[in-house]
Amino acid sequence: MNKHQTDNANATAFPVDTIRAMFPALQRAGDFIFLDNAAGAQIPQSVLDAVTNHLVSHNVQRGGRYGRSVTVDQSVADARTSVALLINAYSPAEICFGMNATSFIRLVSLGIGQMLQERDEIVVTDMDHDANIATWLALESAGAKFKWWRMREDGNLHVDDLRPLVSDRTRLIACTVTAHSIGSIVDVASVAKIAHAAGAEVFLDCVHYGPHGLIDVQAWDCDYLVCSGYKNFSPHMGFLWGRFETLKRLPTFREDFIPDEPPYKVEAGTFIYENVSGMDAAVQYLELIGRNLAPSNNRSRRDN
Repeated sequence: MNKHQTDNANATAFPVDTIRAMFPALQRAGDFIFLDNAAGAQIPQSVLDAVTNHLVSHNVQRGGRYGRSVTVDQSVADARTSVALLINAYSPAEICFGMNATSFIRLVSLGIGQMLQERDEIVVTDMDHDANIATWLALESAGAKFKWWRMREDGNLHVDDLRPLVSDRTRLIACTVTAHSIGSIVDVASVAKIAHAAGAEVFLDCVHYGPHGLIDVQAWDCDYLVCSGYKNFSPHMGFLWGRFETLKRLPTFREDFIPDEPPYKVEAGTFIYENVSGMDAAVQYLELIGRNLAPSNNRSRRDN
């Protein structure tokens, strides 16, 4: 049996009806077809249940000494652990929750803007979503200078074109993992090698890769990464990952009573706890699908 036949056999064996039954929105859709799937995913029942359970059972502020507040603290900690496993983070303390990926890009860019000094060049690409371009270009008023890493006619970013753009003045390379418009995948591990050889950092926008491939911040060796939960079967929210020491150095706004430590220093204000519970459930949904459908030699990172 050739590869094409094998792929067809696997596709036929995939229990589409069983998976569809897990999504209430699909049961109520009637003749409506969700073709706008690049903008986000529908939510499985298990995620809805997690959100509802939070709102009904412990819809209180965290940080208190009473039982329900302690439960919220634990649910947030559990979600950090799940997302850390999802992206192969070094520690759950590197996972920061918030409104969306764009707000985190802006938060990091503002911090980077305060640390430019002699390293004042930022590399941006013409493949990225504008959220990962405009936020960096806004640092021009802080003295930043920009180099453009541009796609070739084949619709790809070639690392050979990146090398001459990077120097000892490069502060950061901001690029996507997958183009939101055409789906081209960037060799981000090679990007990191080029950046780190010059003493620069790498910021990855993983929003459009997250639903389609397994994220691995250790293998990619990046310094920052943002992703949107709602692309991955969770409610509307986003998360930021950064190396712990990198986040510790990053200037951020925080209230005086917030610890000056990641992830707390990054999470200004109260985020939506019920959506964080939903994110935890979404990761567990992906694990469930993997356990039941992946080859027997595969296993969850949670099992390692």
